[in-house]
Amino acid sequence: MVDKHKRLRKARKRQRIRQRKAQPVARTSRRQGFDKFYHDKYKQLFLVTIAMLVFAVLVIGHTYMSTGSFFYKGVSLAGGLTITVATEGAPLSVQAVETALQGAFPDADFVVREVSEFGTQIGVTIEGSTVTNSQESLDALEKGIIGILDTFMSGAAAKVSSEVVGPSLGASFFQQTTKAVLIAFVFMGMVVFLYFGSTTKQKAFVVLVSLLEGSLIWYSGNTIAFFAAILLGICIAVLYLRLSMPSAAVIIAAVSTITFTIAIVDLMQMRLSTAGVAAFLMLIGYSVDTDILLSTRVLKRSGGTVYDRVKDALTTGLTMTGTTFIATIVAFLFTKSTVIKEIMLIIAIGLVADVLFTWIQNVGLLRWHLERKQ
Repeated sequence: MVDKHKRLRKARKRQRIRQRKAQPVARTSRRQGFDKFYHDKYKQLFLVTIAMLVFAVLVIGHTYMSTGSFFYKGVSLAGGLTITVATEGAPLSVQAVETALQGAFPDADFVVREVSEFGTQIGVTIEGSTVTNSQESLDALEKGIIGILDTFMSGAAAKVSSEVVGPSLGASFFQQTTKAVLIAFVFMGMVVFLYFGSTTKQKAFVVLVSLLEGSLIWYSGNTIAFFAAILLGICIAVLYLRLSMPSAAVIIAAVSTITFTIAIVDLMQMRLSTAGVAAFLMLIGYSVDTDILLSTRVLKRSGGTVYDRVKDALTTGLTMTGTTFIATIVAFLFTKSTVIKEIMLIIAIGLVADVLFTWIQNVGLLRWHLERKQ
């Protein structure tokens, strides 16, 4: 009898252990609250990203009305003069130099920046442009800037390096880089559609119209080609929305990320050079990577609910973005190259925007599409 009771107690104990192992580990109330909010309020969060996108468009529109361009152009894109003077051991006051330049050349436009290493000034960069940016006016401006620098530090002429970009060359750079960004978007959309598209005929048709659109953008200096590129681009956008909503969601998220990043750069009144445009090209590729990661995990994998697959992709995506963000911040803080600083700052801003538009906007579009499909 005693042995029977012992066996029953052991059996009950083993059963309790099995039940505890079978039960899911309880999460903290904070984690449950975040999961519940992210799961239930995805439509409201989606509207927040739409509001952010509208705000970005308004900021870019204001910049265009003020300057005639969607962003503030640096010397390499607008034309002008760049002078760099080494100041190791004899630091200059950036504010004093800029005030002196504006007083001597009231019609010119100047941007004076400090070049530092580990918090110590090692140089000053001066970007200047005139009304016409003609060769004669830029030569006179260069002599005047060197003369003013001589008043702040003796022997400045021996420590100066200068670079002159004419207005026609700057306009050519700007036109070519703009075309490069637009063509990158077109072919990015084509590749995404090839992966998420439905039928072979649809994919072949999208490849043909994308190649045609890229050609029209490249030759858009012609008026007919310009308007044809706009009309064909609208048709391609409608095509993506009707035939492959996941492809459209990836493209919309990438466009939103770039647009919001440009708006933040405009608010900072940072003048973009060709290096800045290259940073935007890199940002397009990174944004598409995270969007495709999300779409692939949600659409191509089976098992679990849609939300479970979203959370799985979210963990991987935030890890990728976090490590890249840390790398860009470290590069921004420790490099003394203004070109690298510009690239790293744009990428860092874009990574933050990409988190919002990928894991809120794109997730909202995908969940809405799947619920509507069901």
